[in-house]
Amino acid sequence: MIQWYYGTQGQQQGPVTETALRQLMAQGVVTRETLVWRDGLAEWKPMGEVDELLAPPLGAAAAMAYTQQAAYGTVPQCGLAIASLVCGIVCLFTCYVHGLAAIPAVICGHMALKKIRESEFPMAGRGMAIAGLVMGYLGLLMQIATLVAAGYFYMEVKKSFPSPP
Repeated sequence: MIQWYYGTQGQQQGPVTETALRQLMAQGVVTRETLVWRDGLAEWKPMGEVDELLAPPLGAAAAMAYTQQAAYGTVPQCGLAIASLVCGIVCLFTCYVHGLAAIPAVICGHMALKKIRESEFPMAGRGMAIAGLVMGYLGLLMQIATLVAAGYFYMEVKKSFPSPP
């Protein structure tokens, strides 16, 4: 059985089995940049450069997706965050009806942030969700300002015309 050593905080750790090393990777204790070594390697290497550690273990279909994400650095994107950003952009460029796209931008933004925060695995899109929220709230403010201005001008016009006797 191959025994692995890894370095954290300037200290050598191990020996551990490949399974234990993969568990540490899933927990985030070791990353692609963590230096690893085993008997037969000429020198310590970053884990991301050791091919045998990048391949998913046989029979671990459930852990395969996360192992690949941790090994290759791919993180799933939150679709709600993208929807929030798109709706936020649309709401800023729609004249007089900002609220039509602003409300979905705000709703999707809050749902995306909750989904990202409560996700078991890392998920990208927090910045897009926040940007969508900001633009959504700006769109709502512009909609309210438009309605207040329209109401004000309506009242001014109504004052200038006397009511019939």
